[in-house]
Amino acid sequence: MKLVLSFIITIVLSVIITITITTLLSKDRLGDKLEPDMFRMGEEFIQLYGANGSDEAARFLSNTSFIHFSFIIVDSEYNRRVLGDRGPTLPIDKSVVDNVLRGDRFSTVESEPSNKPKPNIVGIPFIENNQKYALFVQSHPQRQISVIQDVQLIQLISVLFIGIILFAYVSTILIKPIQRLSGAMKKVGKGDYSVQVEHASSDEIGLLTKNFNQMAKELNKIETMRQEFIASVSHEIQSPLTSIKGFSKALKDNIVSEDKKQQYLTIIEKESTRLSQLSSNLLKLASLDAEHHPFHHKTYDLDEQIRHVILALEPQWTEKELEIELDLERVRIEGDEELLEQVWLNLLSNSIKYTHQSGTIEVSMASMKEGVTVSVKDTGIGIDEEDQKYIFESFYTVDKSRSLKSNGLGLAISKKIVNLHEGSISVESRINKGSTFTVFLPDKKSQST
Repeated sequence: MKLVLSFIITIVLSVIITITITTLLSKDRLGDKLEPDMFRMGEEFIQLYGANGSDEAARFLSNTSFIHFSFIIVDSEYNRRVLGDRGPTLPIDKSVVDNVLRGDRFSTVESEPSNKPKPNIVGIPFIENNQKYALFVQSHPQRQISVIQDVQLIQLISVLFIGIILFAYVSTILIKPIQRLSGAMKKVGKGDYSVQVEHASSDEIGLLTKNFNQMAKELNKIETMRQEFIASVSHEIQSPLTSIKGFSKALKDNIVSEDKKQQYLTIIEKESTRLSQLSSNLLKLASLDAEHHPFHHKTYDLDEQIRHVILALEPQWTEKELEIELDLERVRIEGDEELLEQVWLNLLSNSIKYTHQSGTIEVSMASMKEGVTVSVKDTGIGIDEEDQKYIFESFYTVDKSRSLKSNGLGLAISKKIVNLHEGSISVESRINKGSTFTVFLPDKKSQST
């Protein structure tokens, strides 16, 4: 309703402004043409004067003109005769009559038109049957005013009527996609992120619909990731809890041998550690998301830190007989040592986990004026191009089957830590060809020796 009222108000204001401007322009043109037209009308009347039916001729000339005229004839005795329009005539001074009778022309037409049309008079001398006469042509603008007002009124009504019809038709075309969008938004608000709205146009509404569809797809992807994360975390929690519960019951019932007791206790300890690690990752992710995680700057040797992480992971990569190749410059950098250690631990753990037996992992580092770049390259299973868009999102796991245990938090935590250092992390990967993760840390205090 507001749209319709706005349209009507806009049309009315446009018409009023247009009429005002055109009226002012027409007044200027009328003022320029009125005087010569009145003189021409008087000269045509003089040619007809004296013939039979001159009064009818005067009426014809008056009625065929846009402005009605009266033709006033005054002789040397000041006798007046009015022909043509019988409207009220203006008084004419005797001195004016004398001047016209002597051969002068007379005009009251103003060069600058007034705001309100008014009667004007022009005087023309002529001789008929050897007798001098003064012909005064007087305009009657009432008809002009009436005609202009009628035309403007018809224009206004026509514009409104046609405009409303056209707007009603166009609005149905415009409103339908908006209504579809509104309905789709309500569905999204209720949690249905699978909704998509059809669009064929490339205008603003089409672009809005396209962006909405893209937003819905992203929300649907995030919702799917969230559900998968919940399922993954539930599995990660339930699995060790089941083991702990079963082995604890067996120990409580004292139905196992002493050798088995030690084995069960070791399993219970290992599963408890898994739960602790999962809980720690979830808390760390929540802390980084809320940007409340403490950030401790210190200057330290980055290359030594990476070597320490590789040594800490030695049992895992030696078990798979992986070859580790290092190309590390000695670099000192300012950052949070504990957080960045988590980044290298996550990246290297992933490379070890997803690299085939007897594969290769290359770790390189290079310093530059802007900062330092660390790359971790493996010959593992690789990551699908579609998955690469989301691997740094929370809850996302590439291995949907959970054949390799992962809760999809490591890379999300790594990205947030790198972002805290105002750096960047990226990946290049091909299926069955391996992956390369690159971390750039801007640091004006980084030094290479």
